[in-house]
Amino acid sequence: MTLALVGEDKTARERLREFLRIYASVNTRLAYATDLGIPLDWVPGYTPPDPSRRRGRRRAEPTGLEWLNWCGANGFRFADVRVEHVERWLDELAGAGYSDATRGRMLSAVSAFYAKYLLREGLATQNPVSLVDRRAQHLNKPAGTPSTTKRWSFQACRALLMAAYLLAEHRRDGVRDRAMIEILVGTGVRADELVGVNLDDYRRAAAHDIGILRVHGKGGKDREVALAPPVADALEDYLRVRAEPAVPALPGQVNAAVRPIFVTSTGRRVHASHLQAVLTRLCRTFTETPRQQWLRDLMATPEAEFIATHLGPLRDTIHPHSARHSYATHAVERGVPPRQVQRDLGHAALATTEGYLHDEDNVRNSAAHELAPALHRGWLATSS
Repeated sequence: MTLALVGEDKTARERLREFLRIYASVNTRLAYATDLGIPLDWVPGYTPPDPSRRRGRRRAEPTGLEWLNWCGANGFRFADVRVEHVERWLDELAGAGYSDATRGRMLSAVSAFYAKYLLREGLATQNPVSLVDRRAQHLNKPAGTPSTTKRWSFQACRALLMAAYLLAEHRRDGVRDRAMIEILVGTGVRADELVGVNLDDYRRAAAHDIGILRVHGKGGKDREVALAPPVADALEDYLRVRAEPAVPALPGQVNAAVRPIFVTSTGRRVHASHLQAVLTRLCRTFTETPRQQWLRDLMATPEAEFIATHLGPLRDTIHPHSARHSYATHAVERGVPPRQVQRDLGHAALATTEGYLHDEDNVRNSAAHELAPALHRGWLATSS
């Protein structure tokens, strides 16, 4: 990549790697690299997956409309970019079929690149993104706008925990997967935060006490989350059977000084995509015709019927991030102050937490239930 936008003292590769090192998480670095158009082999700490073992969604190939590629094609230096150039870029993204959500995310990546690196390094004098009219670009979402992420009902959360518990002894990694589901549902942590924890991030003073897990959140911000006794017990059940991998990880896969809590049989840290696979498998196991005899026997129990009833509707839409929204909503519905939920989730602003809440009580208790019938009473036959 040749970019006429960096100082003469460093190459483009060196500059962009410096920017990416601002973020502690390799997954965060990959996200910014993808949105900005930075080659993935420039990302510090990134090891390309083995193509023969790669599962799940593959990263999209560059289209040439990523910010760095677009600037290079148009001969722009970062110091010369103005707001009209950014808006022209956004228009081209829209014309190429990029959704508003994707354009908004890519614009935020450009803004972070300017604010956190270029301005501090003296490679630009202003952040042109700050002058973009997001409303005109259809990128403006008011603070506190409810998220479109699906929330799981309280009973669906119970069904997930029951399903993971019932299958724990029948799957090769069932005990590990159950611990991950318990933490995901019981704390509201992000999937990346969950798989990013290490052995020295967990502590528990005594049996039957709460556990404390330090998670590494966005922007390099750590926080401690409480593991209620049932959740901590599930984690310790896994730690008792967790063994150091018989096959050492390949160089670069896991730092020798870091010991992840959740590892694969080959020594690699479990990837966040594994949580999606586990959730999908739990739903399908209890909603499809079983083949093994032990599973047929299990499906005949009342517990399995309960699980199938509540996980069946989630089978095609279940996603790990829904656990985060469900945690926030169910906590507030049970009287937990929103400020505490904000701290639990690691949100910088309360408005972000409010956007997670799917408060059905507000709908059920709405004044509309009193006003509308009163307006129609006496002249509309169906009104009471």
